[in-house]
Amino acid sequence: MSHPLTLEQEQAAILEGLEAEQKFINPKYFYNHHGSKLFEKITQLDEYYPTRTERDILKDRADDIANLIEKNAVIIEPGAGSCKKIEYLLEALHPKAYVPQDVSAEFLQQSAERLSNSYPWLKVVPVASDFSQPIEIPQSLKSERKYVFYPGSTIGNFEPEDALQFLKQMRQLVGDGGGMILGVDLHKDNDVLHAAYNDSEGVTAAFNLNTLSHINEILGSDFDIEKFEHIALYNNEQQRIEMYLKSLEFQSYEVLGRTLTFARDELVHTEHSYKYTLKGIGMLAERAGFELGYSWTDADNLFSVNYLNAR
Repeated sequence: MSHPLTLEQEQAAILEGLEAEQKFINPKYFYNHHGSKLFEKITQLDEYYPTRTERDILKDRADDIANLIEKNAVIIEPGAGSCKKIEYLLEALHPKAYVPQDVSAEFLQQSAERLSNSYPWLKVVPVASDFSQPIEIPQSLKSERKYVFYPGSTIGNFEPEDALQFLKQMRQLVGDGGGMILGVDLHKDNDVLHAAYNDSEGVTAAFNLNTLSHINEILGSDFDIEKFEHIALYNNEQQRIEMYLKSLEFQSYEVLGRTLTFARDELVHTEHSYKYTLKGIGMLAERAGFELGYSWTDADNLFSVNYLNAR
């Protein structure tokens, strides 16, 4: 199990990002208590299609997905958080065990207990760790058929080479004969994507700006949120949404003995969100040792749920 960073290590990593030539803040700093609430609100916005579109595919195709999965298998969900999406599949899959993994042990335990109460027949085995490290599943489940459930198009937040490495890790985890259920946002019309990340209520803007509040808590700094604005644009060539915080004026801050300056209009990178074609998903899967067995999409081809078979 990986150990969380000490406060000093975390501060050093944030400062390294803010002193880089292209300043950046790790996207994990979207998520403190307030950030998680804002993201929940984003998922309910009219413009933000991924969450509801994926939910509808999972609900409508649960039996089709279950037909590709061996009965009494072990389902492993990296970064499971609230464990809500697996509920669309549980009755159809009826797994022997469900192994949710997340870095927040307390939140994970609460989610696991809620799930156990809702599904008394289900063996829930929470694993608190950082999924950048290999997931350690209990010895008693290692010989069972294993499948990874990775919804939400979180794969899009990885740089392409990191996405490949993650899928290779998952291929190793499930072993021969296992598989993976993978939610992936699809490459599409720029206007749809622009609206999804620049909603009319400004919730995504607040979510992005909240990273500054979060790192203020960790660094003991006083970055002025009013002096930054949210920028999200679609890079068609790279097939990715790029999110930034733009400095509205020249700014200078003293932080832990360092002087940090922001030029007027300077961009601080907070997230990339890659969008894929079905062909691209198939190629990525193949390089990781899977084959794309099946893809389910909505009528408008906005989002896909994919079954990857471990070759």
